[in-house]
Amino acid sequence: MFKTPILIVGAGPTGLMLSAQLHRYGAAHTIIDRKDGVTPLSKALAVQARTLEHYCQLGIAEAALDDGFVATNMRFIVNGRIKAKVVLGEIGAGLSPYPYIFILEQSRNENLLSDFILSHGGNIDWSTELSDIETVPDGYRVTLDRADGSVETIECRYLIGCEGASSAIRHFIGTPFRGVTNAQLFFVADITLKSALEKQGVLLAINGREFLGFFPMSGPDQYRAIGILPETVTDPDDFAFDLLKTHIEANLGIPAEITGHSWHSGYRVHHRIADNFRSANAFLVGDAAHVHSPAGGQGMNTGLGDAVNLGWKLAAVTNGWTGPDILDSYEAERRPFGVQLVNTTDRAFSTMVSPSWIAKFVRTHIVPRALRTVLKFRPLRTQMFKTVSQTRIHYRDAGLSDGSGTGTLRSGDRFPWFEWEGGNSFDWLSEPGYVVLRFSGAAAGPVPGWTGPLHEIHVTGPAAEAAAAVGLPVCGTAVVRPDMHLGSIVHR
Repeated sequence: MFKTPILIVGAGPTGLMLSAQLHRYGAAHTIIDRKDGVTPLSKALAVQARTLEHYCQLGIAEAALDDGFVATNMRFIVNGRIKAKVVLGEIGAGLSPYPYIFILEQSRNENLLSDFILSHGGNIDWSTELSDIETVPDGYRVTLDRADGSVETIECRYLIGCEGASSAIRHFIGTPFRGVTNAQLFFVADITLKSALEKQGVLLAINGREFLGFFPMSGPDQYRAIGILPETVTDPDDFAFDLLKTHIEANLGIPAEITGHSWHSGYRVHHRIADNFRSANAFLVGDAAHVHSPAGGQGMNTGLGDAVNLGWKLAAVTNGWTGPDILDSYEAERRPFGVQLVNTTDRAFSTMVSPSWIAKFVRTHIVPRALRTVLKFRPLRTQMFKTVSQTRIHYRDAGLSDGSGTGTLRSGDRFPWFEWEGGNSFDWLSEPGYVVLRFSGAAAGPVPGWTGPLHEIHVTGPAAEAAAAVGLPVCGTAVVRPDMHLGSIVHR
């Protein structure tokens, strides 16, 4: 019988990110998936700034940027007229090294993470399906069915469900998956669209009855199209693309022709969240814990954020760097954000697809004007970017935060990004482990309860001035967690 400290079930983006984080910290684990390899489908598209910041820690951000596409604007086509053009550009300038809306297909994200795992001596057990789970005194015993017909039993201390909305591990721990399913049927299709509009960013086509969204992809004239399926379709798993082609061209509102497509599918939108993200030593991550509409491009990024949060804590416990109580903070930190996300995306999506006359008025008259107005004012633009990019997420109220800090920064906040001539603040966070920043020669002791990697940096000169400008101490210390959140701020 094979034993592993950690078994990750599911090698989509979330499971791959968790495995990559564990490799970064040198923590032994096993990852399996019933698929035969990374997905060939584009699926999720948006890669938010916070995800790119975590990619930067892994050393794969530049490869992602080389492979993707920056959406420079959002255009609204309302009843056949281009009613608004909202310039996105670098709406988060000064807040992140990635201050834009970035598009990179899920398949390419998975390849980047898979390559990282392989380059660090790891392996992904493809074509391997979990068929049974039982609790044993020191964790879990699971049965795995392999594609060659063989059956294997594995024991693990920690069991991680990254296998999506139908998670077997969520069913095993028995936590409710509360929420609703939208009654309407939706479609997604990757298409080649020829029109007079230059491919620059997102297109939203709205008329009295329909809502269509078009998101740029990497290929020439290639878009991801989403919308409501025609009423004649009653089965989201059974409809011809020709029907969808006719529907899109008829409701886009401007002269255009679909000249090709690589994939299409129907689906129902669910808004659900698990009551618990953890039971004993079994954890739910990504879609196994929460599902919601594609509004705002948050789904894949939220799963990746879950994986980063849990990854360093699991590694620390299995490597003996800290006690197991730290694992309690995973649910405490990630579930509140999951609840907020499910609720907000539900409201936004309902407004964009509702057949009611009020919703129609809001999406055809209010939304285009409101977005255009918001982006004219820097404070509103900043708040919009922070929300969409997930750089606004903080853990101020969770157990690892000690309440320290003054002014704009508190323990639990994302460590701020800022620059000075010759450097930037994220250069300090490239190595695995905790980072202690010392300002004006302040003394720095050990991080309580932590015996893992610890990096002390004495900050002086222009770097210290730039740090003080964003709220870090002029004299004192700042402790930064491995996931780039502040652990404490001490002013002396």
